[in-house]
Amino acid sequence: MLTTLTVTVPPIAEPVSLDLAKHHARIPHDSDDILIEGYLTSARVMAEAYTGRALLAQTLTWTLQTEDALRPADWHFLYRQPLFLPRSPVQSINSVTVLDLLGNSTLLPPATLPIVPPTLTAGYVVDLALMPASIRFGQASVLDDGRPLRIVNLQHVAIEFIAGYPDQASIPQPILNAILMGTSFLYEHRGDAQVEMPDAMRWLLNPYRLSWV
Repeated sequence: MLTTLTVTVPPIAEPVSLDLAKHHARIPHDSDDILIEGYLTSARVMAEAYTGRALLAQTLTWTLQTEDALRPADWHFLYRQPLFLPRSPVQSINSVTVLDLLGNSTLLPPATLPIVPPTLTAGYVVDLALMPASIRFGQASVLDDGRPLRIVNLQHVAIEFIAGYPDQASIPQPILNAILMGTSFLYEHRGDAQVEMPDAMRWLLNPYRLSWV
């Protein structure tokens, strides 16, 4: 399975302020503020990628494609097991879109309650209570033209969702400390070759790193 994760609407701010980052790095002047702001964003993105967590609310699109889109059977993973979304915590699912090989797109609806067995369920079911959150597709889902989804050659499935902690105070402090450390490291080692991120940053992030089964 081939996947792409794209941030379509980034966070409106960084979880660590410029003033705090400068205080941590002992930078008393303002001449490098633009540079430090860029490193703050880079350190936050690294922490998110390493842990599988989105820190502040952002909109993401997760696109999935099988290695052989011409085989409908290759898409059966949609129904056999839940798919775990690649960023947590998930606040909501905005849309689930399937695109066939002819370019026809269908917006799948959430399954209606009560949930019936997967063989009879149309749409999708999500579980946002856990991290990572999961989504499962019903085998009775149909495209806009009436064709059953399970027999159609698909180009891709795109899931747009909002992920992130509700506010800065909800973000675990070790993650924020790791961002501070990463920002200082990038500032001090700009352009250096063969320099790895400090182990202490990974130690801070490891307890919050999510696993996908």
